[in-house]
Parts: sequence; C-alpha cells; structure tokens
Amino acid sequence: MFKEANYFTYLGYKLFGEKVRKKAEKYYELEKKLRQAMISMPPEMYIATAKMVSLIFALFGLIMGLFFAIVLIYFVHLPKTIIPIALPGNVYTTWMNVRKFVLAGIITVILTIAFYMFGNLLFSIYPSTVISDRKSKIDRALPHAITFMYSLSRGGMNIIEIFRSLSNYYEVYGEVSREAARIIRDMEVMGKDLRRVLAEAIELSPSENFKEFLHGLITVIDSGGDITKYLEERAEFYLERARQEQKNFLEFLGLMAESYITAFVAGPLFLIIIQTVMVVMGQGNQNALYAVIYMVIPVGSFFFAMVIKLLTPTEEGSPPKLREKYTYLRVKHTGNVSEEDKKNIDKLKKKVKSWKLKKALRHPLDPIKNNPIYVFAFSVPAGLAFIAYGLKVYPFYRSINWIFEVDDYFIIATVIILLPFAIFHELKTKKARKTMRLTPIFLNKLASANESGMPIYRAIAMIAKTDTTPLKKEIAKIKADLDWGISLNDALIRFANRLKVFELTRTITLLNEALKSTGNVTEVLMISAKDASNAELLRKERASNMFMYVIIIYISFFVFIGIVYIITTTFLTTLAQSAAKVASSGASINMLRGFSVKTYKNIFMHAAIFQGFFGGLVAGVMGEGSISSGVKHSLIMLIIAYLMFTVFIH
Repeated sequence: MFKEANYFTYLGYKLFGEKVRKKAEKYYELEKKLRQAMISMPPEMYIATAKMVSLIFALFGLIMGLFFAIVLIYFVHLPKTIIPIALPGNVYTTWMNVRKFVLAGIITVILTIAFYMFGNLLFSIYPSTVISDRKSKIDRALPHAITFMYSLSRGGMNIIEIFRSLSNYYEVYGEVSREAARIIRDMEVMGKDLRRVLAEAIELSPSENFKEFLHGLITVIDSGGDITKYLEERAEFYLERARQEQKNFLEFLGLMAESYITAFVAGPLFLIIIQTVMVVMGQGNQNALYAVIYMVIPVGSFFFAMVIKLLTPTEEGSPPKLREKYTYLRVKHTGNVSEEDKKNIDKLKKKVKSWKLKKALRHPLDPIKNNPIYVFAFSVPAGLAFIAYGLKVYPFYRSINWIFEVDDYFIIATVIILLPFAIFHELKTKKARKTMRLTPIFLNKLASANESGMPIYRAIAMIAKTDTTPLKKEIAKIKADLDWGISLNDALIRFANRLKVFELTRTITLLNEALKSTGNVTEVLMISAKDASNAELLRKERASNMFMYVIIIYISFFVFIGIVYIITTTFLTTLAQSAAKVASSGASINMLRGFSVKTYKNIFMHAAIFQGFFGGLVAGVMGEGSISSGVKHSLIMLIIAYLMFTVFIH
C-alpha cells in the first residue's frame, strides 16, 4: 500500500495535514506502529492520506449508490407492503409515491458511509498486518542471521562492524538485515551510542525473539562478557527453537489434514449420496447436487490450500543473485578513447552477443529449466487450441449434455497446459534438493582438506578430481574460475548464482563474509557446513513428516473415487434395470421418471476429477509447502479419475 512518502501522500498531507496536526497527541501509538512496520512517513501524513483515500472510497460508494438507486427507481417493482404497519390514508398515499426515492437515498447513504469506513479500516489495520508479516520473517531468518554474526565474531570483527555487514545482505537475511540497518543508521546518522540504539531497537522490533536476543547482547556488552560465546549459544538456542516451532506446525498440519478429509472429502461424498437417493425418489433437488460438485469441492479445496500456503513457513521468492567484487563494466565511448580502442570494444561486444546467442541456441530449454513458469507461453496456447477444436466439433447448444460432450477436451487441455510445467518444476525442485543435500558434504571435505594443511585452492582442485557426487561439474567450474585468476569469494558467488538455491546462497554469503574477517579458513568452513547441515536436517525432518499427509490425501482420494465407482456401476445400473423392467410391464413409477443414468455417470466423473485435481493442490501444499508442487499430484489424480470413468465405466 503506502510504505513510504510519495506524491500521493504529500497531496493528502497538504489537504488534511493542518487539521490532523492539531490532534497530534492522539497518534503516539500509531507512530510506534509505523516505526515497527518501517513505514517511512510521519503519523500526521499517514492519517491525512487515510482521510483522502477514505473520501475517494466514499465517492466510489456514492457512485455505486446512485447506480443502485437508479435501478431501484426505474427497474425494480416493490411489493405494496414492505413493513406490515397500517398507515393513515393520506400518509399511505404519500409513502407509496416517495418510498422508492426514500429507499434509494438510504441505499446511497449506507454505501457511501460503508465505503468511507472501509477505507479508514484498511489504513487502521495495515500497520498491524505489516508488523505481523515482519515478525514471522524475522523469526524465520534469525537463526541463520545469528550464525552469520557468530562466524564474523570468530574472525575478530567487532559487533558494530558485524551489524553493518549484516545490513548489507537484505536479499539473504530479509527483515533481520533491515533491523541491523536501522541500528547502524541511528548510530552513524543520529550519533547515538551502541547501547542506546540497541535499547531503541528492542522497543521497535516486532519480534519477541529478536528483542530477547538484543536484551542478552546488551547484558553481555554491559558486563564485558564474551560476545562470540554469546552468539554461539544463541545460534544453537534459536536453531532448537526453530525445530520446536516446526514440530508445532507439523502437529497443526495434522489437524488441518483431518479437517480437510472431513469437510471436503467425506462431507461432499455423504451429500452426493444423499442427494442422489433423494433425486431418484423424486424428492431431491439436482441443483443442490450441482452445488456440491461444482462449487463446494473445487472452491472449498482451493481456498483450503491457499490458507495452508499462507500459514506455511517457507523461503520467499527466488534466491537472490549475489554481487561479485569484480564485474564487467560498461565502457562508454568518450573523447579519451582512441579510435582503435573503440573498434576493439565494439568487436568485443559483438563477440559477447554472438557467444550469448550461440549459448541460447545450444541450450534453448535453460530459461524454462530455471523458471518453469515460462513453459506456459507454449502450453497455454496449445491447450486453448485443443479446446477451440473441441468447441468446433461440438458447437454450443443449451443443454447439460453439451457440457458432457466437450468436457473431455477441457480435461485433456488441462493436462496439456499443466504437464510440461509439472515436469520442469519437478526437475528444478529435484536439482535444488540434491544441491542442498550435497553442499554440507562439499564444505566438510573442503574443511578437512584445509585442516590437514592443504591450501584452499589445492583442496578445491583435489575435490574436483576425486569427487563422485553430481556436484563434481560445479566444483570443477570453481577450480576453473580460480585457474583464471578469479578470487575465491567471486568463484564461490558464481557457484551459488549458477545453482540458484536459496539455502546455498545463504551459506555462500556466510562463508564469503567470514573469509574477509579471518584467516582461519578451516573454522569458517566448519561453521558454514554446520549451518548448511542444520538447514538440510530441518528440511528433511519436515519433508519426512509432511509426506505422511500426502499419503493421507491420496488414500482419501482413492476412497472417494472407489465409492463413486460403486455407486455408478451398481446403484445406478440397478435403478436403470429396474426402470426398464417396470417400463416393459406397462407400469410406471414416479420416482424413476426423468432419471438418466448417463447424466449421473458424467456428473460423478466431474466430482472425481474435481476431487483429484484440487486435492492434489492440497497435497502439494501439505507435502512441500507449494501450490506449484501440487500440480503433479493434481495431474496424477485427474488422469486416474478420468481413465477410470472412460475405460472402466461405460
């Protein structure tokens, strides 16, 4: 929304700032919240902006109210009696003439006030929302950030320089880095001492864990204690706390899995059976059956998956690209450059472009492998073309049977659109898992070789020759960079940027920054390896526990389609045979009139497909914390349900 001052907020301040400033004493708590949320504007400007936006909302509500008023006055026929109260003759006549205008005015006023209050509500809860988001991000990154601080402290760096170094890595350590940046800013810009800025950081930080860490740090500084030892102890403590929080989350996930099976598997299945029986008996309503299959199952399951996704603690976004110390510089043609140098520069640029083009032609799938979402540029048009072909074969006509004729094309088009994405996403995820598993092993090998007296360069060269893991090629590239005179730091940065795994990027950031502060390479490597190992252990523990919930989703799906299969092949078939016998005898039964077995088979197929597709998304979020990871489960269940109804049920 509005995290910093801009032209829009300045306009609001100009319009309403003077009036708001007169009540500045009211906004003490708001000022604190804005600072905790790191919203860079004074409370007077924030309130003034809120008033201006609320008026814009009110204007929109007024326009909507006038629109509904016009519809009410000219197009809606009201019953003669709205409120059952007897009125005198003259009053009744007047009321009948003006009641539409009165109701239109009430609707307009209510909508205007409601939208104004909604605008105010948004601005009142926005800081709290940002604070809550920052708290969760700080708690998630804090164990790794303290490990980073510990490694720098072991290298002899003082606490101020440690905070300054931490503040430079927002892409890796997120909101913890922003907290460190605020500490450094208050010291350097405002001239405050370290103890004072730490106390203010405790007051403003939204995270209780971070506050607790700073409290302990102040105590160590005041008592002249060992900061390095304190950071080591806190790193272990917060890692253990992260394990406990993960355990609590997994228990919560178990509760959510049970809720999902009850609400969106067993519940809809029970309603489908009841509604089917009631319709056969001539007492039910088919619309209720349609609502369960086409609304409750897909919409409910999708929002359930989104809720779990929002509550799942995962790394956000793609891993950042680390900056190398030495990068290519853009050379501009200036008067100081000779003509020969200009020609050489132009020739070099052409060769670089040519090399990039050849590389792209040799590996055309690399962009899609790095970002699987790009595959939709090809799969979506292919899927839409297949749907268009189906609509051409079966032109639209107003009947539910038309849906049953074209649904095959929509189902197959869904597979066409999503299958390439699922494949490339799974390949990328598999590569990331492999990298996370092997990185601690590589760092431990490097530390062991260095501890025995081997220089870091020779250790990497030795590992590049003897390593048998899939990381061998990447280690060989590190050696090649070192052979070409690139520094160890930049070679490791290139290693992280090539593999694009968040945990590896964080580990390399820790390793590189620690190497700048100490000559004890072995110890730095051991700390980096330990941090990577801890992250990998947490991931494995979570994956093994969450896999159980994926199995539960699959079992519930097979139970669902099994019961639907039994209903379709036995119950409906038996009813059809009974109706045929009754018809052949010349009699008729009211409860079997209008009952179409084919229609119900198609409806149940849709129920199984929706259950499988959206259940797969839930399985992906529960198993891997990602909607994208659920696409493969969705496709597997969708294909199973579709083949069962098309191959085994006729």
